Amino acid sequence: MKSLFKIVLLLVFAVTLFACNPDNGPATVKIKDYQEVYDENIVEIEDYLKENYLELDADLNATVTKIPENGTQTSIWNQTDYPLQSITVKNDSRSTLLTDGRIEDDVDYKLYYIVLNEGGGENVTSVDSTLVAYKGWNLTNEVFDLNNFGVWFSFPESSVSAISGFRQILSKVKTEESHVENSNGTVTRVNYGNVLVFIPSGLAYFSGSRENINQYAPIAFQIKLFDLKTRDHDRDRIPNIYEDLNNNNDYFDDDSDGDKIPDFLDVDDDGDGKLTKFEIRMPIPATSPYQYYDFNSIPVCAQDPNGKKVHLSNYCR
Repeated sequence: MKSLFKIVLLLVFAVTLFACNPDNGPATVKIKDYQEVYDENIVEIEDYLKENYLELDADLNATVTKIPENGTQTSIWNQTDYPLQSITVKNDSRSTLLTDGRIEDDVDYKLYYIVLNEGGGENVTSVDSTLVAYKGWNLTNEVFDLNNFGVWFSFPESSVSAISGFRQILSKVKTEESHVENSNGTVTRVNYGNVLVFIPSGLAYFSGSRENINQYAPIAFQIKLFDLKTRDHDRDRIPNIYEDLNNNNDYFDDDSDGDKIPDFLDVDDDGDGKLTKFEIRMPIPATSPYQYYDFNSIPVCAQDPNGKKVHLSNYCR
């Protein structure tokens, strides 16, 4: 599990590394260019998909093996039982949590993936907490991380956040349909999302290295998506799902008051000096605990010329 925990500042946001050189003083080792590394990685990944084959057991647990010389196995690239697909994404890793805090990486990354089972539950958003089991391996098929039972990840909390490529592929599957808690303490999970993904290093650990993961090396994961929790990161009584105002699944570009704090992290969305959670209380005197409007019932500010809800308009305080 530790390999998935993303130490953001250490891995992708350092500009240079310094080493001691007894003859010339400190030597500077520059981090490679994202595009240059991606151009190498995508060739490595495509070669890997053409040179390895996939086996699945009865529970759709995947094993990938290199095709031996003169072997007759069908490559991952050519097999059709579980079609190889791809999407193009940007790196959504961040140097800060402000609206302009996305790291400087303009590469269009291709993520190859295979859906083994779509799942019968809910779709996740990028800022939900997710319960996942997974296996991670490098392109020589050495496993570097494994969790069979499930662990919670949450973005953008860096200490419990998965890498970008891992997070973004979860949009292609759904949570489990149901589960049964057995008397022996185990859990039987029914019809959960199950996906393989092949990740360029720019969406993984990039210049960082870990056991069985070299610098700038692509990696692969099998991910099983069990459950999700809808979050309210700023605890303003408005779930994150309602703070993506332009509905583009980028929660960092919605900033109602222009203070560079995205709405889903901003305790005062409209910047009027009154906390959002106070603006959406129901007007019932002496009620304890307070009652709050659900999102669809939050009143529109009558004085606002654009018809914004009260918590998004500084015309209403």
